[in-house]
Amino acid sequence: MRFTFVKLFFCLIVCGPLTAQTTIVKKEDVATAEALKKKYPKEDIVGLTQRSEFSFDYNESKSLKSPVTSLESVTSSVIAVKDNSYFSSAVFHNDQSEVLKLKVTGDRGKTVYFSSSDDIYQQDGIFHSDAKIYKYGFPLSTRGEKANYEYQKRYYDVKYLTSVYFHESKPLEENTIVFNVPSWLTVELKEINFAGYTIAKTSTEDPKKKMTTHTYVLKNIPAYKAQNSAPNIAKNYPHILVLCKSYKTKEGATTNMFNSLDDLYSWYHGLIEEMKNNDETLKPVVADLTKGKKTDIEKIEAIYYWVQENIRYIAFENGIMGFKPETAQNVCKNKYGDCKGKANLMKHMLGIAGFEARLTWIGTTDIPYDYSIPSLAVDNHMICTLVLGGKRYFLDGTEEYIAFNDYAHRIQGRPVLIEDGAKYFLDKVPEFSNERNKIETTMKLSLEGEVLKGNYKSIYNGEEKTGIIRGYSAIRSDNKEEALKKFLSSDDKNIKLSNITTSSLLERQKPLEVSYDFELSNYVTKAGGELYINIDREKEFGNSDFDSTRINDYEFGNKILRVSKTEFTVPEGYKVDYLPEAVNKKHPDFSFKMAYTQTGNKIVYDKTITIDNAIIRLKDIPTWNMYVKEAKKFYNDQIVLVKK
Repeated sequence: MRFTFVKLFFCLIVCGPLTAQTTIVKKEDVATAEALKKKYPKEDIVGLTQRSEFSFDYNESKSLKSPVTSLESVTSSVIAVKDNSYFSSAVFHNDQSEVLKLKVTGDRGKTVYFSSSDDIYQQDGIFHSDAKIYKYGFPLSTRGEKANYEYQKRYYDVKYLTSVYFHESKPLEENTIVFNVPSWLTVELKEINFAGYTIAKTSTEDPKKKMTTHTYVLKNIPAYKAQNSAPNIAKNYPHILVLCKSYKTKEGATTNMFNSLDDLYSWYHGLIEEMKNNDETLKPVVADLTKGKKTDIEKIEAIYYWVQENIRYIAFENGIMGFKPETAQNVCKNKYGDCKGKANLMKHMLGIAGFEARLTWIGTTDIPYDYSIPSLAVDNHMICTLVLGGKRYFLDGTEEYIAFNDYAHRIQGRPVLIEDGAKYFLDKVPEFSNERNKIETTMKLSLEGEVLKGNYKSIYNGEEKTGIIRGYSAIRSDNKEEALKKFLSSDDKNIKLSNITTSSLLERQKPLEVSYDFELSNYVTKAGGELYINIDREKEFGNSDFDSTRINDYEFGNKILRVSKTEFTVPEGYKVDYLPEAVNKKHPDFSFKMAYTQTGNKIVYDKTITIDNAIIRLKDIPTWNMYVKEAKKFYNDQIVLVKK
């Protein structure tokens, strides 16, 4: 995915250990540190104040990448709330921006030693991006010791200044964000996710300077902590989108930048026009792939699946390369590309095969914006749109083993911007219910001695299926059979599998079917004339409660629907004495339904678990935890049989 140019601060260890030095600090600073330590017990350093001030300049010099530039000036004050602390942070930049003038001083203005490095940001060892990361850090040896740091970041093209956030990786007592907007520049400051936060805003005009100053202040800001499966920060945390729409030249003429979607697309289209694609080198590849294919769908699938499987995905997508695709012939030759390169390759291969295909911009589910906002922030992905029989199909070359006319959760329901020469189309990727990802399981069980024996059959659909196929395909051939057994048994030593059969693990359009026979030990306890039996081996989500450290929503990779039916034959000479009490918990976004029933000598166990929107909101975690607790209690309960 393309990296959006947000100032992201996170902890990075940038140098080795330094010898701690005793520093004399004021008593009031020690008291402040002690109070902040109580407020933020897990932190070593707390930010006292931070001010980020943005100014804008106009210069028609040909040496600049854009007539309109921006300078961000950051000043920050931090305090150690623990002895022997170390502060570290980083600023991303690229060919369109530069970090300037980092300076660190102590509380009395004395220069403080700091380490820094400016490195190329790499992904999987590939250095095809212009992305860089400026890292810096300094020690604070004594509790109550303060330091001030400041730096500037120059945006040489203001369109790359997209969004500004209030949260940092350290707690902040106060964060101030200021925009000094000159009268010749039209800027919209779009406030995102402000609800629930007390953010003070003021706007003042200075007629002499012909300047309007917009100031935002937020206090008592906890640290932003990256957590497992948390949604993108843009979806929940307050920030400001900076929409630079137009400017007036010195002669008074108005020039649009991104005043509307038309302007945004025009810029995109200009980048596409700069590409020098050469289809001649692709024609033999296309001819070989489509040879013997009788229908249009067969030809399209051959090309689409070849790109998925044979072009390695590498995300080198920053700066201008975050928006301009690599040429189709280079991607084909190199056998790797980012989402744009893969999309462009598919477009040209499909075109050679006689189909209408178009490049398509999209913001995945990580992006909370749509095309009503003319900004580079609205897109982080590119796919290819195929037009066939008057219908549009969306092809994502980065999704390995996904079927034609099927879509990953991350692009479902998302708006798309489709190229049409100098014009464009707007559309939306279809969205599916959790039925698309259904896992349907049936089991038949009987008891022989103290061993449960039976047959298992499961049908996997959607992303539950493609996830298995990706994992299976990534395993070396000589390990595949053993890996499949471990997956099916959950590496449980109590289960013995036999007669394993699967449908084709290379078939994208059909569900994946798996069946096997099994023997299950240590799931039956005998006490006198009673048998205690647990027939649920999988116990889905039984240990998926969240602890008190969770501060973000939890986002699953896709919507979930698990449906299972187990039929257990009561052995001769026994009757049912007790069945666990049913669980039926339903929330608008998720549900647990589990129940045992008896019909004659059969016990039928039905279980349905749903997660309808692929996300557990932070506010709903107490309800989720309650449901999981009920499910776990149910799972731990047992069927009781007694002799007749």
